[in-house]
Amino acid sequence: MDDRGKLRDAYVPNARVRLASDVAALCAAALLVGLLGTALTWWETSALFDLAGNSQQVVKMGTGYLAGPVLILLALPLTFGLPGQVARKRWFTERILLAAALWLLGLVILIARIAGLDGYDLKAGTYVTAALILVGLLATLAMWPSGLRLVKVNALGKVREPAGSS
Repeated sequence: MDDRGKLRDAYVPNARVRLASDVAALCAAALLVGLLGTALTWWETSALFDLAGNSQQVVKMGTGYLAGPVLILLALPLTFGLPGQVARKRWFTERILLAAALWLLGLVILIARIAGLDGYDLKAGTYVTAALILVGLLATLAMWPSGLRLVKVNALGKVREPAGSS
């Protein structure tokens, strides 16, 4: 059976894109774990999950923000870049831009959350969250498809023929 009509363009990720994909996905997963940790320690103090605090109150990132890391994981074109994995060319750059916008939105939310906290001391959670967001953003941008080999793949993702280079 000839499957030429069903072939699609795909990128073959190089080591840079595979590593960036792994790092971005791990940062989003770590944020997700952190937000879940916030829920588990809601009525207690926890150095790793608290954003700020004073002698009367602790400020945490609410569990309502769980959607952010999940959306980032869904938006990333490659989640865990495995050897032999290809990424469909269609929507690849748009998905990177969407994931980058979500990372930036997360940073804006974090800054807005801690900006109005007069009389509070920042805790480790603020720095860990900011670091994960910044590293995730940089890793996402490092996935940009410049220099990637373009191939044709069938519906199962098996390479059928070269499509040329881009």
